Amino acid sequence: MTAPTVHTGRFVPGRMQEFRDFLAAHASASVAVLAAVCAIAAWWRIPAVARNTLWAEDGRNFLQDAVNHGPLTSLTIPYAGYLHTIPRLIAAFTVTFVPVPQWADAMTAGSCIVAGILAAVVFVCTRDVVPWLPGRMMIAGLTVLAPLAPREVLGDAANVHSLVLWTVLWMLLYTPRTRAGSIVLGVVAFPGAATEIQCLLLLPLALIRWRDRSRWPMFAGLAIGLAMELFVTLFWPRPPSGHPPIETLSIAYGYLINAVTPLVTPQNSIGPVLVSSGPLVGIAVFAAVACALVYVILRGTFTQRIAGSGLVAGSIAFYTIAVVTNPNSFYDYARFDTDELAQVWLARYGVVPSMMLAAVVVLAISLAVSRGVTGAARVSVGDRATSATRRWLGERRRLAGGIALGVVAALLLVQFIPQDTRRSSGPQWSAQVTAAARACERLPASYVFHLSETIDWHVRLTCRTLDD
Repeated sequence: MTAPTVHTGRFVPGRMQEFRDFLAAHASASVAVLAAVCAIAAWWRIPAVARNTLWAEDGRNFLQDAVNHGPLTSLTIPYAGYLHTIPRLIAAFTVTFVPVPQWADAMTAGSCIVAGILAAVVFVCTRDVVPWLPGRMMIAGLTVLAPLAPREVLGDAANVHSLVLWTVLWMLLYTPRTRAGSIVLGVVAFPGAATEIQCLLLLPLALIRWRDRSRWPMFAGLAIGLAMELFVTLFWPRPPSGHPPIETLSIAYGYLINAVTPLVTPQNSIGPVLVSSGPLVGIAVFAAVACALVYVILRGTFTQRIAGSGLVAGSIAFYTIAVVTNPNSFYDYARFDTDELAQVWLARYGVVPSMMLAAVVVLAISLAVSRGVTGAARVSVGDRATSATRRWLGERRRLAGGIALGVVAALLLVQFIPQDTRRSSGPQWSAQVTAAARACERLPASYVFHLSETIDWHVRLTCRTLDD
């Protein structure tokens, strides 16, 4: 019987160890490749019509302000109580370097590139929490693979802040290995925090190893960005919605509908499932996640227990806060009749909470696999019988973990191509610009065209801009 391979205190199969060694030897290139793959995956998840359609603030606010006030000045303009730094950077680049007919595609592509970069950051920052490499890759992949993400979050700049929130959570659980790495994370954290004010709610995680100076540059970027967001929120506050508050039962039901059920049910099937079984599917899935959390708390390290508990608590809190601060009748799920449930409204507020729940399951699987691997490595090589038994058990545990992770991946990949997005019906941008540019041949340069985007919003461009 061949003795197990021992490497830095862990038993690792030869091929996996070779893969680890390759990633370690080419760390920067590997992370860059992961970012590119995730960005491409995000682009593919968005239908062609939606890629060429501007979503809401992407056109009326971000592109419009970049045109009216200039790319640099537009970065300082508050909207709805926030700075929206990353969306405005994407719009500024688009207006400066991209021809007008491709503006919608450029906004989509820019948002997908940001998603890919954030996925790579998540991969790096899960190192201290998720011990199993396939698990880390899966959690990073959630950034672009969340089932409902293409509906309203993926590929549009206005809602890229949701992915920032998800990424900052993992950043605060990570200790950079080098000062340069911490500075890079600080550079990422600054525009992220200046885009997503909810990062404030994650600050308690900064208390983990807060005295470690290698984390301070990352904290500095986060703190400066949040200070800017708070300043804007205080002096240019978001106006109230004017809608009555949502009752607690509807918030709970909505959480199951938007954050839990999509993990196992395709988007177009959620309504029929609710009609036939009500909240039972969501309750069952949440119970499974709760079991995974219990395992992490019982078997995990201190950081893993904090991560698992924070993911579940954050999942519930972020959905609840979003609905409480943005009430509307279509979130009052407890009052829906059968017809309304059959065509249920799905909210973007459930996307990040669903990612957090999926991450808890992946963390539990990774923990179970790594415990088996570590146990096999601790066996004395001289005790061949015991060593063979432990190695056999470790291999079975890895196999079971691989199967479990494969199930999670299958549930995500079966929804890789979305059934619907908020932009799937257009109106497409490039055709409008082409028609307007032709009309401008016989119109004065000051003539203004109102180019349509989603939800009946418009971008106003003069013939002079269209000619440029």
